[in-house]
Amino acid sequence: MPFRRELRALGYIERGDVLRLKSYIRKHRHLRLDCVLPGGRSLLHAACALRDDACALLLLRKGADPMQRDASGNNALHVAAREVEKGGWKVYTDLVVPILKRCPQSIDVADHQGATPRDILRRAEDLMERNSRRSAYLSEASPDVSSQQSSEWREKLLAESMDEYQELYGQYEEDYPEDVPEVETFESWADRIYREYQARKIPSEPPGAKGKRVSVQELPSVAEEKTYLQRQRQKEKELQGAQSKRYQKRCEEVFGRTGSSAKTGEEQVKNPTARDCEGSGPTKIRTGLGTLGYSDIPWPLPGGTAEQMAQTIAAGGDPSDAGSYKRYLRAQRVTWHPDRFMQRCGSRLLAKDRERVLRTVTALSQELNRLAELTK
Repeated sequence: MPFRRELRALGYIERGDVLRLKSYIRKHRHLRLDCVLPGGRSLLHAACALRDDACALLLLRKGADPMQRDASGNNALHVAAREVEKGGWKVYTDLVVPILKRCPQSIDVADHQGATPRDILRRAEDLMERNSRRSAYLSEASPDVSSQQSSEWREKLLAESMDEYQELYGQYEEDYPEDVPEVETFESWADRIYREYQARKIPSEPPGAKGKRVSVQELPSVAEEKTYLQRQRQKEKELQGAQSKRYQKRCEEVFGRTGSSAKTGEEQVKNPTARDCEGSGPTKIRTGLGTLGYSDIPWPLPGGTAEQMAQTIAAGGDPSDAGSYKRYLRAQRVTWHPDRFMQRCGSRLLAKDRERVLRTVTALSQELNRLAELTK
């Protein structure tokens, strides 16, 4: 039911139970105070129509909008002014004055018939003057002088009460505090109970004993973490070694044994034609047959970018040994040089993959040259 909470608050207003209404609004902070209910009016309209100043003031403090209109275009001041017109003179001090103080511009808002609260209050004022004149006329016609005096006295009291209320309005707003302590959630309650349980469970100890106990408990976790990190590094080394062996094996199958290691790469630089001049042996059998597509090339990291491939190749060397690492990079640069690659595999490349292969080889060669420059 979309208006369940609002209708329940309306029931409290109709019964005049301001304490229940205040508690309900505090509990349901997302209550829609300005929602137009099925009857065509809001909660503030209902409070003004019932002349319940306590509920109306509470709704105003909680943020109800005095400019909210009902189905007939009336705001809360329209309703309060009509109650004054009906003869509820006390409604003026209890409802009209607080609403005007909270929202002065609501007095000139017209409803669907064009009537404003100012017009209604003027009619009520004229009616009050006519009633007072009538009372004065009757008192003059009556021989009872005390009746006329009591009527004048009541008019003076009414005027004084209006002025006094305007001066003292808002003085007792602190009786309804806005800052309400937050309700303890289940999570905070559970945490508090756990802390209290631990405080009762752990006996009183010397200051040094507690720190010693905590440090002893932390030792196994630190040792486990070191063991885990060592195993993680060992797995990474094994994975890099397996990738390097797989990469060298594929290079031997496609390019031959030249260029697959730092030693053969150095020999390749000294004798670039040695790998293609051998007329017999397993090298020629493996490298001299079959066509090569893009997926047949022994890429260091299949599917990766040129930078990732170069990083994979660099990970196969040992950076701690500068001389060996430079020879290793030199051999890989020779292996993936575009001209050397074309000499070895140019005649075997498939036509549809030729341009893509050459573009990737060129990018990989440039990345290897950049890594070699960084090692200098």
